[in-house]
Formats: sequence, C-alpha cells, structure tokens
Amino acid sequence: MRRRILLSGPLAAASVFGAGLGEPTADINFGPSQEIARVRAPQIFNAVHNAMRQWGSSLHHNGMSFFLATVPKGVLLHHGNGSPVSPSQPEWLAYEIEHAELFARGRWNGPGGGPGRGPGGSPGGGPGGRSQEVLEAADDDDEDNYGYLHVYQTTRPMRYIYIDGMGGGKTSMGTLDSQDLILRGKNPDDGPEQAPWMRDQRDEEPPKPPSAGGPMDERERATDLCGLARGWGLDGVIRMEAGFEIIQCDFSNGLEQVQALQRPDSNASCPGRMRLGGLEQLRGLAERYQGIGSSRTIIDYSSMVSAYFFPVNLTNPDPKRQDLPRLSSAEQGGLAGIKDYVGKMVFERKKQALRTIDWQDVTDMIVGRYADRLKYMTEGVHTLELMVDEVGFLTNVFVDNREGENMDKAIERCTVFYLRSVSPVTEPDVLIKEALKATTNKICEVLFQVRQLVAEDPTPDHKPLNSSVSAAEGLMDYLNWTRFKRCPPCAINEVCLVPMWPFGTVDQYNNPRCSNETIVGDGDNYWGHMPRRPPKGDSLKPGGHNKHSSPQGSEL
Repeated sequence: MRRRILLSGPLAAASVFGAGLGEPTADINFGPSQEIARVRAPQIFNAVHNAMRQWGSSLHHNGMSFFLATVPKGVLLHHGNGSPVSPSQPEWLAYEIEHAELFARGRWNGPGGGPGRGPGGSPGGGPGGRSQEVLEAADDDDEDNYGYLHVYQTTRPMRYIYIDGMGGGKTSMGTLDSQDLILRGKNPDDGPEQAPWMRDQRDEEPPKPPSAGGPMDERERATDLCGLARGWGLDGVIRMEAGFEIIQCDFSNGLEQVQALQRPDSNASCPGRMRLGGLEQLRGLAERYQGIGSSRTIIDYSSMVSAYFFPVNLTNPDPKRQDLPRLSSAEQGGLAGIKDYVGKMVFERKKQALRTIDWQDVTDMIVGRYADRLKYMTEGVHTLELMVDEVGFLTNVFVDNREGENMDKAIERCTVFYLRSVSPVTEPDVLIKEALKATTNKICEVLFQVRQLVAEDPTPDHKPLNSSVSAAEGLMDYLNWTRFKRCPPCAINEVCLVPMWPFGTVDQYNNPRCSNETIVGDGDNYWGHMPRRPPKGDSLKPGGHNKHSSPQGSEL
C-alpha cells in the first residue's frame, strides 16, 4: 500500500482517514444512525473484517466496537503464574500455550528477566518489555523460582463481551479508550493523576501506574470490567495484545482445571524455553493472524455496538495520527449513551442464537475479490492494455450489453452483489449492511470510472493509465484494508511481523516484513512509552507480600 504512517511528520492521507471521525452535524439526534454508518463505512467494514483476527486488529489497534462472543464447551485455555492453585479472583486466560508459558515463572522471572530489565537486558522494559501484573498472588512463602502452566477446559458455553482492536495493549495511543471511556465511564478531563495513560502520546515523560494497581491501572480495570460483565450475566471480557486473552471473572464457574504443571527453575537454562518476541511466540501469533481457529470463539456480529454508529467525535488530538480514532474528544453523555446501548444489546442477544448472520464472511468475499487486484492495478500494471484487461475482468460480470453504456445499473448490480442474500435481523445488522453497501458502492463507482477512462481514451499516451492508477490508489486509501500490507510468503524460519503490543517497530507498522527472532526488536518501538514496573518488593495483593508474581509475569 502506498500510504505510509510517518510518526515524525504529518500524514499524507490524514484527510482521507479523518473523514467521518470528527464532530457530526448538530442536527443529528443522538443514537445509532444509518447516515453515520454510511459516512464511517470503511471503519465499520474493517471492524467487522478484523474481529478476532490478530493481523487486522494489530494494524487497526484503536478498537471502537463491542460484540457478544461465545467460547464453546470443551475449548482449552491456558494460564501461567507462580502457583498451582487456580485463581480465586479475576485473572487472565490465554488462547495459546506459548502466550501463557511466558508467564509461568517464579518471582521476578517473567518475560524479559528481572525488575527493570527488558528483553536482552535493556533497561526500562525496552522494545517488547513486559509490564503486566497479577491481580492475585499466591499465599506461599516458598523461596523458589518455579512457575506453573495451567490448562483449563470449558465445561459449558462461556459468554463474553469482546472488545475489538488491541484492547490488551497498555498504551497512551487510544487502545484503552473504549474500555475506560465507554465501559468504565472514565473522564479524560479528570487529569493525568486519575488516568495518566490517557495523556497525549507526545508527552515526553511516560505515565506512572498507580501504586499496586498494575500498569495502566490494570487491576482496577479488570475489577470494573468484571463487575460490568457480571451485571450483564457474562463470564468476562475478551481482548487482544500480542495474542488474544480473556479476563476470566470466576475460575470456579464453567472451567475445569485439566492440569497445573511446574515449570523448570526460572533461573536455570532449559532447552525450548519460551522467550518474549522469540520465533516460537511469533509463529503462534502468526497462526492467529486470520482468525482464532477451530471455532474456539463465535462472534455474534448482530450484537455489534460501535462508536462508529453514533454521532460522537472520534478525532485524535494528536495531529500526526489522524488515521487513529480516539474517544478523548467525545462528550461524556454520548459515551454513556453508547454504554447503555451495549447493555441493551447484551440483554436482547445473549439468549439468542450464537450467530445469526456471519458478516465477516461477507467482508471476506469482498476483500478476497478486490484487494490483491487493486494492489496490482496500482503497483503492477504498467500498460494501458493490462489496465483494460484487469478492470474489465472486475466489471464485465455486472454489464448487460443490451443496455448499452448504462453504467448506473451496472454499478447498482456491483454494489449489492455480495449483499443480496443477507437479511438484517437486528438494528446493528441494518447498520452493518448500510456500511458494507456504502463501501461496495465506492469500490464499484471507482472501478467503472477506471473502465470509462481506459475505454474512452485508448490512446497510447500515459494520461488514462496514470489517472486510472491514481483512482485505484485513492480507493485503497479510502478502504484502508490491512490486507494491502500483507507480506509475500516468508522463509520457514520467519514470520510476517507487525507491531503487537508490547513489541514491534515503527518501520514494521509502515512496512510489515518477514522477520525472525534475531531482528524482531530492531528500530524505534512503535508503542512509544512502556509502562514502568513497580520497585522490587511492592505488594500486588493488598495485605500480603507477593512471593510468586512477577510484575512482568502475568497478564493482569
């Protein structure tokens, strides 16, 4: 994709991506709106297309949407900590073994080593430094360095609220906005003492976490989210960072502990030991780029509630990142209204079929049809003849030669082609369909514009070709599909790498490329400031010393 995000300078395409994210017109009554869904069509399209996918959710990391999600009976989930005992308070579960293995460590021996050291011994967490903390510590005074890898199996269907984007990323870039400003009702105007991570990313000093509250207030956040989930009759929250995770509110309800095996001494060398940002972790992440796999989580797209549906201001206060939506400029009343709508949708949908319409399948068909061909038109087509062939292939199916050059009817056929069989059931279904229809209409209009350019002026000069390439480039910028950044096939010892909190570089965001563990941390960290770890000896559990938890050694 030709557009680049340059964190050191203005965005070339800021006006394209900022469209629809600013302050809506004042005469629109508050509530979900089909008009707003059409204006923010590409953002809604991408939210559906990227749901529970590591790749798209990493590049579009400031999530603005919520979905009901179900983990079926019999699914295996994983947890790493310093005790063989199941947590009795909210804690995390990982979908992948290697994600949990990173945290199966004794005291001070989570990913990256001892306190204040990042991978490779870099101070302050470094690129890829891990800083999440446990919510509960084991009441065990043994002075050992052993961790435990837990495996749990669901004993019934588990219902969660899925927070899209990089909701597990503890950053000041907006990854926490939907949780903190909508679900938790925090106010960014309360000042940095109340919510330091809501400060502008440009601030020079990194935010300091509240005492014993975990980085970016993770303990309090999990407590608040679990209180909300219980009130809605749900089991917890699903989020994503470098891997998908669940904030499980009650380990005694719906989970069976299959095993809790002691890991080797954290200070001893061990063949095959997991390392943060190592090749094996990256392999596991790459396996989930296009989905969580094996129907381990079922998203109810008909329950989708998105800030993109509502007349709220999503403008990013950072002028360099107008491509990323933020909620920090939105009115508190509007955010409270969105939260109420989430509760209403949960109440209406949690006893319905797990999925009524698979809107992601619809987006997959559209992206699969057009993405690579649009990129080819902008990067690989260098003659007018090739452009004629390519645009003809994409548009001929919609042209009835009996109608002559009636492009309006052809564009209409093209627009609704992948939407004909879908009948909305819920209000979110209607809004999603409007957004997808607006997106396909834009695609079809541009393709038929290119068709007319190359058909009406087949002269050998470059004017129609250049105009066609420019039109396709503009369409790609409008769509902002993450597939445009997909790498070519990688070597067997490499993966296509994008920034996934807490590791990744600015260059890897602009130009994802095949990488291995030896170069994963090179360059400027994309996520900016990493949250600091508390001093050694800080208690993470009120009233007791935490012998087995590492500030880096557990998800929460």
